Amino acid sequence: MLRRLLFFTLLTVSLVLAARVSEQYAWRLDLSTQQINSLSASAKRALDALPGELEMTVFLPDYPVQRAQLEQLMAPYLAHSEKLQLNFIDPVKEPDRARALGAARHGELQLRMGQRLEVIATPTAQALDRALNRLALQGDRWIVSFKGHGEAGIDDTPTGIGRFVSHVENLGYRFVTLDPRHIDGMPENTEVLLVAGPQREYDDHTKQQIKAYLDAGGRLLWLTGGPLPDFLDTELGVALLPGTVVDAAAARHGFDSPDSAIVSEYPSKLIPQTPGQHSVLKRTRALEFREGEKWQLAARLQSSPRSWNETGELRGSIARNPELGETTGPLTVALALQKTGADDEQRFAIVGSSHFIGNDQIGQADNMALAVGLLHWLSANDQLSSTPITLDLDIRWSPKLAGGLALVLMGLLPALFLAAGLWSRSRRRRA
Repeated sequence: MLRRLLFFTLLTVSLVLAARVSEQYAWRLDLSTQQINSLSASAKRALDALPGELEMTVFLPDYPVQRAQLEQLMAPYLAHSEKLQLNFIDPVKEPDRARALGAARHGELQLRMGQRLEVIATPTAQALDRALNRLALQGDRWIVSFKGHGEAGIDDTPTGIGRFVSHVENLGYRFVTLDPRHIDGMPENTEVLLVAGPQREYDDHTKQQIKAYLDAGGRLLWLTGGPLPDFLDTELGVALLPGTVVDAAAARHGFDSPDSAIVSEYPSKLIPQTPGQHSVLKRTRALEFREGEKWQLAARLQSSPRSWNETGELRGSIARNPELGETTGPLTVALALQKTGADDEQRFAIVGSSHFIGNDQIGQADNMALAVGLLHWLSANDQLSSTPITLDLDIRWSPKLAGGLALVLMGLLPALFLAAGLWSRSRRRRA
C-alpha cells in the first residue's frame, strides 16, 4: 500500500514539474517536407533586421476558437524574436479604441513600428512575411527608373519589367519613371537609380546627371543594353568584352539557345547559396574590371567554365576562336562595386544583360532571387532574404512518381474494389 501511494505521489510530482517546464521551454518539431509549419527564411531575416519594437494588434471579438487560431499562427514569430508584442482588441466592447486605431473589419491585423504601419485584412503566413519584409526595409525605398532611350518599360510586354517591379513593390519598394532629358537632377529621396538596358547612347546632359548622382553617394544598378558611358571605364574601371556570352552548360538546364549564360555560384553578399540554385542571363555581355584607387570589388558573378564570348553570328555550329579575342570562361557577367574608404552609402552594380529581369525571363530558374538580391544589396538591405515569398504550397514530384500515382488511382484501386466486391458476393452465395 505504501509503495503504491509513493508511486502515485512521485507520478503526480513528475507531471506537475513537466507541465511547469513546458510552460517556460517550448520545443517545436516540424515534420513536413517543405517546413510549412515553420518560419520561412525571409521571415527570420526580416525579424532579425527589424530596427525597433513591433506591436501586433488583432481586432477580433472574444471568440476563443478564432483567437486560438491566430495565436497558433503567431506563435513561431513570437518565439523567434523578443521585439514582437501581440495584443487583442475587442471592437465590440471597445469600439472607440478600435476606431481610433483605424480598424476597418473584424479579424484585421495591424503591425505598427514607430510611424510605420502595415495592415493585413486576412492574416496568413505569407501575408505576415511580406509585411515584415516591408517593415524591415531601411532607407527611402524609392527606385528611379530612366526612360526615353530604349530602356525596358514598366509594362506587361515580354521585354518589359512589370513583373519584377510588381514583385519588389510588394516587398516595400516604390518605383517612379523619369525622362532624364527633362530633369536637372535626381530626386533627393532616390534610394537606387535603375538604368534598365538603354538601347541608345545617353547625351552629355544625362551622363552628367548619372555621374553627379553617383559621386554624391548614390547607388546605381546598370543593366547593359547598348554602349556604356565613358566614365564607367575611366573612373570605375568597368568595360565590355566584345561579342555575346555563349554557354555550353545551358543545354544541361534545358535551354536550346546557346546565348544563355548560367550562373550557379553566388557571393554571400548578394544571395544565399542553396544547392541546385542557378540563374539564366540571356544575351549577356561579358565584363572586365580594373580595380583602382576609388572603387573596389564587393562581389562578382560568373558564367560556367564552358562559356566564351562569341563575336560571330549565333547560327549553326559555333566554336571559340581565340584570334578574334574570344576568351574562355568563366566570364564575369555581373559586378558589384563599393567606393574605397567610404561607408555603405556608395554602391554600384552592373549586369551584362537587361533581359534577365524581363517579363519573359524573370520566372526562369532563380532570376528573381538574383534581381532582388542586387536591389537589397544596393539599398543596404542585404540582411534581408532575397528568396521570393511563395503564395502556395509547392508540390513537386517526378514524372515516374506521377505515372505511378495515376496507375494506382485509376487502375489498381478500382481493380481491388472490384475483386473485393466479387469475393464478398461469392461468400454470400456460399452461405
